[in-house]
Amino acid sequence: MILSPHVVVWESTKACDFACRHCRADAIPHRLPGELSTEEAMGLIDQLAENDVKLFVISGGDALKRNDIFKLIEYSASRLRTALSPSGSRIDRAVAESIRSAGASAVSISVDGPQHVHDEFRGVDGAFSIASAAVYALHEAGVPVQINSTLSSYNINLLTELKETVLPLGPGFWDLFMIVPTGRATAAMALTQEQANAAMKAAVAWRAEGLQVRMTCAPYLIRVMSDAGVKPQKPDEKGRKSVNGARGCMAGNGYSFISYDGTVYPCGFLPMRAGSIRKNSFADIYGGGLFAGLRDSSLLGGKCGICNFRTVCGGCRARAYAYTGDLMAEDPLCDYNVQRMSA
Repeated sequence: MILSPHVVVWESTKACDFACRHCRADAIPHRLPGELSTEEAMGLIDQLAENDVKLFVISGGDALKRNDIFKLIEYSASRLRTALSPSGSRIDRAVAESIRSAGASAVSISVDGPQHVHDEFRGVDGAFSIASAAVYALHEAGVPVQINSTLSSYNINLLTELKETVLPLGPGFWDLFMIVPTGRATAAMALTQEQANAAMKAAVAWRAEGLQVRMTCAPYLIRVMSDAGVKPQKPDEKGRKSVNGARGCMAGNGYSFISYDGTVYPCGFLPMRAGSIRKNSFADIYGGGLFAGLRDSSLLGGKCGICNFRTVCGGCRARAYAYTGDLMAEDPLCDYNVQRMSA
């Protein structure tokens, strides 16, 4: 059996018109040489479809800065479920219609707080108005919209205001990302343990209200949801599964990230190269080496290695690496009083 992840995200370009303070991609205004060509991107899509990947997300930078993007969306959507994650800076009604016609199943737009917070965080005056206009254009074109919000020191004390900003935009889903200090993001932007816990408890309360809220880079939400009566599920052969918006760390375990030049990583926040699709097949890269180690919870160190939630949470591997240089170290953001897992 070919081992394959649920989700693959492709950083189609590093080019972007925004200058976000936390940018994982360390994006720049112009495209770089070395991007996958149209033909190479189609070959990658063929591999992912053959490997039964469930969702392909075309991201960036801003994917809309590629002049072949609609051709690639259309080709991908004919093979597997395909979503688009652009910056939002280039979406008007005509572009939204083109996205719908190409077959994208959904588009995610980032909104990080009220206008002054969002604009400061994204590094562009008027960024909030641009994002809002993009959301409304997508709604009018009939394209499902997901709102992504990065939780950081910029907005963590404004959770209620963030909610009141996002909900009127009418997202089908709202995904909260707990920032990881990589790319342009610094440790000063990161959450404290107390702030992280407050965010997770808020997400649980909002789900109880009926909101479709999920969290990313917050594997401990599995434990918080368990305390609320939602039983965690161990990964299946395709890796981590979401349980009421909560799931353990998916890096290399249900998820993979591919950079603009075809380099394969466990996730976009974990800068450890596993291989290149220009040299090896995606299936071979995902099936062994670095990825195999990430799927083996017995290799976890520190309290993550003895925790009774280690097989369903596992701690954020990108966060552990960012702070310690060891991707299997314990996650420093978790304050759980560990109950030792039986052998």
